[in-house]
Amino acid sequence: MVSIVTQRNIGALLAIVTSVEPQSASAGTINGGSIDRQLHSMAGSCVLHQAVGAVGGAPSTTSVTTKLQDSADGSSFADYKPDGVNTATTAALTAANTEDSLAVDLTAARRYLRAVTTVAFTGGASPTALVASDVVLGGENTIAAV
Repeated sequence: MVSIVTQRNIGALLAIVTSVEPQSASAGTINGGSIDRQLHSMAGSCVLHQAVGAVGGAPSTTSVTTKLQDSADGSSFADYKPDGVNTATTAALTAANTEDSLAVDLTAARRYLRAVTTVAFTGGASPTALVASDVVLGGENTIAAV
């Protein structure tokens, strides 16, 4: 049952963690920082969020996607597949100043998570895009006192 206290303090139920810090990125893959789920009572779900800001260098196409990886030890990561088959991956962002998010069940996830953002361009003169990726953790086994 949700109390009026938690309705007015959603922050007590969520943890927003930046994995891929905001940065200007050229084409390639950016491995985000490790997130220890144990620090968040082994959150049972999350929202994987990515954002693209300005795109420079006039590429003819831009594609930014972010996927979720998990790890038992915080150093050896693999693509997280909540259903055992499909990797948890956002839709491709193809325009500047856009964002996307994906709800992910973490029931089968190992202790550590990270976002991995892939940036790709066609054409342009040394194109770059401002990118960032966050993980919003929820569904903790222990709800924080409010």
